[in-house]
Amino acid sequence: MSKPGQRVNRAELADVFGVSLPTVDAWVRDGCPFAEKGAKGREWAFETADVHRWLVDRAVADVAAGYEGEIGVITADEAKRRKAVADAVVAEIKADETLNEVVNRHEAAADVAGFCISLRTGLSNAVAKIAGRAAAMTGAPEIQAMAEKEINQAFDAARDELVKAWGAGLAIGQDDEPRA
Repeated sequence: MSKPGQRVNRAELADVFGVSLPTVDAWVRDGCPFAEKGAKGREWAFETADVHRWLVDRAVADVAAGYEGEIGVITADEAKRRKAVADAVVAEIKADETLNEVVNRHEAAADVAGFCISLRTGLSNAVAKIAGRAAAMTGAPEIQAMAEKEINQAFDAARDELVKAWGAGLAIGQDDEPRA
């Protein structure tokens, strides 16, 4: 195997860089430097150091192309400005979280899921209680009052779970009028 900086033919170049001959041909079409162009009866000649430099430059250009903005390649100053704006937004969000001005989306989703589970459990229990007691009742108003009471208890229990999770600042329905 050749060392960088040596003159090699096409097959040796493919071996040095661990690629196939068609890849070397594609590199030449893409502008890879060569020392001598191959022709009938004459092999291609490449300087491995020049090819290595070309590959590195091409890789850098590919990476830089990934940083194109709306108008074109962004400058280092524009990249720094964008990073500063992003850092400021992150700092503002952290400050809002510290001051309890915002809630974490994942925590809120978990708390709402807990609320829904508590509500579902309470309503399922209410249905069982209503079904058991309704048979002994004689009038629709009596059944309705009992059903409202059981359903309100289920909602109150779910609300209490949410208040417990989010703290006293979330006293939902505390000033509401008494329910039937």
